[in-house]
Amino acid sequence: MKQKHFKQEVIGTFQKLAGKSFTVGQALDAYMTTPSRIHSELKSARQFIHRNILRFIATGDLVKMSAGSHKHEYRVTDQFNLRLVESKSTSLIVKIEPMTKKSSIDESLTERLNHQKMQLLTAMGEVEEYDAIYKEMPEIRAQIQALYNESRDRCSKLLGKVKAIENLITLSSR
Repeated sequence: MKQKHFKQEVIGTFQKLAGKSFTVGQALDAYMTTPSRIHSELKSARQFIHRNILRFIATGDLVKMSAGSHKHEYRVTDQFNLRLVESKSTSLIVKIEPMTKKSSIDESLTERLNHQKMQLLTAMGEVEEYDAIYKEMPEIRAQIQALYNESRDRCSKLLGKVKAIENLITLSSR
């Protein structure tokens, strides 16, 4: 079997489900109650849980059970419990995990910031172009005014998002 490293919140989620069969939805519910979760939005959390279920199946830590309905059920194996014992006995893993989580959050915020900045630049370009077209052809002002206003509003919202993410990055680096 492949040896993979899993995030502590993922291990904790499946540790809660050990000893019984569960669905992706039940695993998602267990993950969403974890205070140290990375994903707070339901869609991204579900995708994260599903990816990790597949990873756990590949390592032999979970098995897919046959289900009569459309919902697949999974069960934690004894190998998963051995992994827990090994990870608790190794203090190095405990020391590395918080740094990995912090860098993962910083990485995620930076990626999100870059995406929002790109969206902001696009919206600003739209505003500038509508303004330039209006100056060249004032007779179509009524036709482009609504588009111009929407672009300006989008700029304001995106600027607020950029500022919020920058504030979170600053807080995270303290």
